[in-house]
Amino acid sequence: MKITLIVPNLSNNCVARAHLLAEVLSKRYDVEITGILKEGHVWGPIQKDSSIKYGYLNGSIKNIFKDLKKINGDVIYIIKPVLPSMGYALIKSAVGKRNLIQDIDDWQTGLSLDAPTSKIIKNFLAFWDPYSLTYTTILEKIATHFNNITVSSHFLQKKFGGTIIPHARDVKQFNPKKYNPSKLKRKFGLENKKIVMFLGTIRKHKGIDDLINAIKLLDSKNVKLVLVGANFKDRYVQQLMKLSNNEITFIGEQPFDKIPEYLAVADLIAIHQKKSYSAMGQVPAKVFDAMAMAKPIISTNISDLPIILKDCGIIVEPGDINGLAEKIKFILDNPKIAKEMGKRAREKCVKEYSFEAIAPKLLKIFEKYEKVIAENQAKFKS
Repeated sequence: MKITLIVPNLSNNCVARAHLLAEVLSKRYDVEITGILKEGHVWGPIQKDSSIKYGYLNGSIKNIFKDLKKINGDVIYIIKPVLPSMGYALIKSAVGKRNLIQDIDDWQTGLSLDAPTSKIIKNFLAFWDPYSLTYTTILEKIATHFNNITVSSHFLQKKFGGTIIPHARDVKQFNPKKYNPSKLKRKFGLENKKIVMFLGTIRKHKGIDDLINAIKLLDSKNVKLVLVGANFKDRYVQQLMKLSNNEITFIGEQPFDKIPEYLAVADLIAIHQKKSYSAMGQVPAKVFDAMAMAKPIISTNISDLPIILKDCGIIVEPGDINGLAEKIKFILDNPKIAKEMGKRAREKCVKEYSFEAIAPKLLKIFEKYEKVIAENQAKFKS
């Protein structure tokens, strides 16, 4: 059985969710990720990963029939309920009778609601834009009628139904025993520093400005904030760089296989999500990276983060910069507590958020189609 995962844009971080789902499914099925290549290249962190096959769609109306031929899985796994992914899948299913499964790892409508009212209205009326709020709202309604849905959080499950499949990690690849933090600190020129790290795609709702201000409150020459995953062309990143000082280092996007190496350098991982519509349904995948690498984690009381980090992390209220600074100082001043916290985080990640942990739930969804597809193929041959 072949599974085609269709993403709206192969050039940005929406492909990260598809990639981890594909890795788990590829242990049993023929798997391909396909989508529009908006920027002429696959998203940076997975460019060098050859473990998963990729197919590329043109994305123009005049080439739609050629694109539809490329979507040839027996099951189409739709990543995000937006027009450039679900639209293709619905057309393909109508003309080719394909089985559809929807994955939702963000509240797409919510991503637009943090904007000013005038911008929301403009977005709603932008009928020429495939990401228009009009289309997204309609497609989210359609998604609730799918027979099989996977989601990444309890918020999304309550809104859309379905089965929760967390952003799992390969705990064999993300294994702290493979890395020497002292040697890596020397390699990156960070020796004799206590490293607070954020690793991931930098967005406004991820509270990086709060984190920068919390580090400034510490007023310590021994503490350095390292932000890994910066897109230096992004306007928000440029604004943050103006807030920074010599104790803050920005590092660009890194390939997946380098992420454990950077995490190994960190003494603490900070994931300070803001209270916003954008963050409500989102579970940042970076929390599982840090857990797998046995790192102490400070995060905020948003979405499923308190559940995920229960008994193995620290939760502060969003926007509480003083509280964040106090907890950062506590962890950095108590390395034994930090080490024990990291140990518990990895144990929980292995048990609940590893590829092996989520595989039975994910494969169970797809197993339903194996017999039906095999019977249909047998009928066709006869």
